[in-house]
Amino acid sequence: MQIGTRFSVAIHILLCVEVFKDKKVTSDFIAGSVNTNPVVIRKIMGLLREADLIDVAAGTGGIALTRPAAEISLLDIYRAADTVKDGELFKIHEGTAPRCPVGGNIAQLLGGYFESAQEAMEAELSRSTLQDLLDDLAKLRKRREVPG
Repeated sequence: MQIGTRFSVAIHILLCVEVFKDKKVTSDFIAGSVNTNPVVIRKIMGLLREADLIDVAAGTGGIALTRPAAEISLLDIYRAADTVKDGELFKIHEGTAPRCPVGGNIAQLLGGYFESAQEAMEAELSRSTLQDLLDDLAKLRKRREVPG
């Protein structure tokens, strides 16, 4: 089971916006980096714009962060990408047999565990920022430049 790729694509978009901020960054440009259709990029950019993480210049194009990368947490991006329905990471199956000792209690049994896991994940995402990723990306790029 996976959360989905919208979260990682949203991060990819924001990284491109910042890494290439001295150039005119468009959805077509980003789509080339992600290797997907520009329509997918525009849809996710719409979510990022609604969350006030980016400004998109109409017509002429161009995308910019609305605040410094150090002020954008991975949790902000996660929530903007709307990767889970109703804010719940884990969904408990429905329609279980109410008279079964397992089926009749599964939702109540798992609810607290799943909620704790989601809270832990969100706490971890809130500790990391887009700037942290940019710093790590710079290290990776530098490492690739060094002859081996």
